[in-house]
Amino acid sequence: MGLFGLISRRRAICGLAIAPALLLGGCFRPMYATYDGAVAPGLVNELSAISIDPIPDRVSQRVRDNLLFDFTGGAEPTAPRYKLGLGVGVAGTPQVVNGTTLTLEIALITLRGNFTLVDAKTNKVLFSGTAYARKSYSGTLQYFAANRAANDAMNTAAVDLADQIRTQLAIYLAEHH
Repeated sequence: MGLFGLISRRRAICGLAIAPALLLGGCFRPMYATYDGAVAPGLVNELSAISIDPIPDRVSQRVRDNLLFDFTGGAEPTAPRYKLGLGVGVAGTPQVVNGTTLTLEIALITLRGNFTLVDAKTNKVLFSGTAYARKSYSGTLQYFAANRAANDAMNTAAVDLADQIRTQLAIYLAEHH
């Protein structure tokens, strides 16, 4: 096969690879796109209509604050259409223990978030789910440093858990509204 045949073969393969993308390009709709009044409201408007009740413990409050920031920029929704029930459980497990000193070297923090999306008018459960976030941290013989590392791991896991919950809610709302 000559040089000309090789070049035209490559062009044909490239054309076949690009053709489906061009044909299906109009079918794609960004998840977080906003729409004008003539079309259904965007996902951003749906997420900003979710209210979350205050939660008493620190880690759960971090998850709640991250969700509120993702939904509304930190403000409470003015006219909530949905209520989000949220429960967060924390578990810490040692992963590596020093065999000589029997001290913790690496530990794992696991957050489990159970959530329920409820219609604010009818109190009907629309969607419920569970999300997990895991972060490891390094333990030391110094109490303050080990405690600070555990708190930092919980804070980072709370951000990850809020992201996972927000993503699950966004997928549900994008499909059903």
